[in-house]
Amino acid sequence: MINSIRLINWRNFKDISFNFNQNNLIIFLGNNAVGKTSVLEAIYYLSTTKSHRTSNYLSLINSNNTTAMIDLNYNNQLYRAILTKDSKNFFINKEKIKPVDFVCQLKAILFSPYDINLVNGTKDDKRKFLDLNISLIDKQYLNSLMLYKKILKKRNEVLKQKTLDLALINVLTRNLIELTTTINNKRLNYLNKINSYLKQICPNLNVFRISLTYDIPVANISEAYANAFSKDKYYKNTTFGPHRDSFNILLDGKDLKLYGSQGQIRLAIIIIKLAIYELVKETGTPILLLDDVFAELDYQKQISLVNYLNNYQTFITTTSLTDIPNELLKKALIIKL
Repeated sequence: MINSIRLINWRNFKDISFNFNQNNLIIFLGNNAVGKTSVLEAIYYLSTTKSHRTSNYLSLINSNNTTAMIDLNYNNQLYRAILTKDSKNFFINKEKIKPVDFVCQLKAILFSPYDINLVNGTKDDKRKFLDLNISLIDKQYLNSLMLYKKILKKRNEVLKQKTLDLALINVLTRNLIELTTTINNKRLNYLNKINSYLKQICPNLNVFRISLTYDIPVANISEAYANAFSKDKYYKNTTFGPHRDSFNILLDGKDLKLYGSQGQIRLAIIIIKLAIYELVKETGTPILLLDDVFAELDYQKQISLVNYLNNYQTFITTTSLTDIPNELLKKALIIKL
């Protein structure tokens, strides 16, 4: 459980602290642009070492300063991130931790309006989503993915050389084949687990059926790399591999992007996040972060969602308490910004 958080020069905050007093449900109430999302972003950052709103961490530092800090008390341990213009450093109880080891020490699942890119965004958006969420529960996947990207970069550099070093290309390709097999299998396994939870959640919420599919282009990975080599040489870039793959979201068996309404898309993403939440629970109890979730849900869907929030610490942002069911308001710590 998160007991408190302090933000120094984080986004628009100069120095602000929040104490949650062992509350399981915290609602941040306020107008737009007052910093509600920035608090959730800080919690998420300590879970993933990444922002869900920007890939440029320097934008997280207050514009008039050179250093930002997050201090968070979680299960009686101090989690800290210090951002400067030259580095990002992470600490647990003041002991410096490598980012790869810091990831998901604090487990947090976030829903935000930015998640619409999961449906309407690019294949790259979907891959980033998939890679991040698998990495949060599988360090072997994270290590394999990091190594894959390192070897992929090297292979692309070799492809760009005037004289092609075929011996080196073959060595790098064999490494990529092995890593591709691992990454593909783990992606498939992850999506299968998510689908098993979706089969439970959708009926409980009395909504349409949601499923995820990962379309591996070929059965024989070695053959696929060999077949793509002429194209690789022409484009001077690796044209096959997990860095090109994606997944699809289906609504009752049809492409959600093509056949889903905006309301169905938003609800589908919430349901997927709940499935991810259930999966992360297998490795520990996560924190649930809901950024402006209730505003576009009808009352019955709000009540159904409430059933998933009873036993877990949840942080909610809203511009109006009229969007929040009374069942939640009775139990909530409300913080006005």
